[in-house]
Amino acid sequence: MASIDQELYDYILENSGNITSKWFTAKSDFDGSFYSNNPNPEIDQVLLEQHALTIRTVAYAFLEEENGFQEQLLLWAETVAKSRIEHNTPIHDVIQALNKTRETIWFYVEHFANDHLDEVNNTHILKWSRLFNTAFDQLIHSFSSRYYELSNNRLNAQQDLINELSIPIIPILDGVGVLPVIGEIDTTRARSLLEDVPYKCVEVGINKLFIDISSVTFMDTMVANEMFHLIDVLQLLGIKTSLSGIRPEVAQASIQLGVDFGNISTFSSLKQALLRTGVYVQR
Repeated sequence: MASIDQELYDYILENSGNITSKWFTAKSDFDGSFYSNNPNPEIDQVLLEQHALTIRTVAYAFLEEENGFQEQLLLWAETVAKSRIEHNTPIHDVIQALNKTRETIWFYVEHFANDHLDEVNNTHILKWSRLFNTAFDQLIHSFSSRYYELSNNRLNAQQDLINELSIPIIPILDGVGVLPVIGEIDTTRARSLLEDVPYKCVEVGINKLFIDISSVTFMDTMVANEMFHLIDVLQLLGIKTSLSGIRPEVAQASIQLGVDFGNISTFSSLKQALLRTGVYVQR
């Protein structure tokens, strides 16, 4: 004969559809648009499937088979975290939905206990409460951890793309390239320039590089030093470097900071740099 724990497990799974229906009725009151106001029917299908997975995972805890529960927990956390990342769902909205799921499943646990008063005593109720709440605590912890990892991975990938796009070496002739530097240059970005530009120049086969900073509005001493180091490294690699587009305010600030551009080929504009070095002949 099956134990009362097994009976509870079976009862929760048998009522999975009812639990999900009750949860779906309540989700219209949730704060997050992913749950409450999403008009996409495919999202509802995703929620149906994942809510069923949540119920199976929590129900497994009543069997006290730790290895089986942990396997189910990892599958659940990976599935739900990937889905919520994909749909840019805030983590607090997910936790709100999980808390409603916790409340809904426990309603059915109470219903089961009331239907089995001759078999269920206080010891069973206390044990189920402990297993149930521990399971949900683990769900929230596992989800949050995986959500954080996936978010970080996405942010790092986006930052790598931003860094790649922010250092665009554009070949214009064989061996000749232009590096337009756009936006503010902070210490981190200046260091990225120092680390990445020499490799890209060698990779593309650049031996003459024009660095245009006409869109740079501010340059402090540390950033200027990084730029000087970059030009020194390029020269050691045999890459002739010119600097163009230094704005008046940047030039004035550089003089006040004691930054000396005297040893660097500088031009007022990229066009002038290309003309004066013979790369471009005006017709």
